[in-house]
Amino acid sequence: MLSEKTIKDILATPTFGKQAELLSWHLHEPLKDTSEDLIVELLDHRLKSWTDEETEDAIIRELPTLQWRITFARKDIERKTWHSEKVEQDKADMLGLTIPPDTHSEQEIEEAIERANSILHNHQSREWVESVLTHGKAETMVRFNQSTRQFQAKLRKITLYLTTHRKEIDN
Repeated sequence: MLSEKTIKDILATPTFGKQAELLSWHLHEPLKDTSEDLIVELLDHRLKSWTDEETEDAIIRELPTLQWRITFARKDIERKTWHSEKVEQDKADMLGLTIPPDTHSEQEIEEAIERANSILHNHQSREWVESVLTHGKAETMVRFNQSTRQFQAKLRKITLYLTTHRKEIDN
């Protein structure tokens, strides 16, 4: 374990300051917290086998080996943090798959299709709306050979048309 004086000297190095700032920026955390995380990572892993004399010598001589250890300690923290965030996101996604989607009843879907068909006069647009409501986005894109951009444009146009002409049916 390094002495308190050596730890303070490490904290005062420009490399440590820069790496702590980068860590703070990448993880969106306060600089104080990331500095603490970085020094703990250094002491527990990267500088574990170093003596006070070796560390002080590296600080005074500005040896690249110390600078690399500080840099890679930051990268270790980022890797661990991002990995744990990804694991949590994967867990949330898996939980989302176990919860059934809020499906509308077939009667509601049929009513929506009938309303859209009463407004739309183009046969292909009617089929497209029916496909979206019954099969969803992915299947409709395959059936009508559309890219995501084409699907979004068509959806926007049909939604605008249906909302502007809905008043004719409601009256």
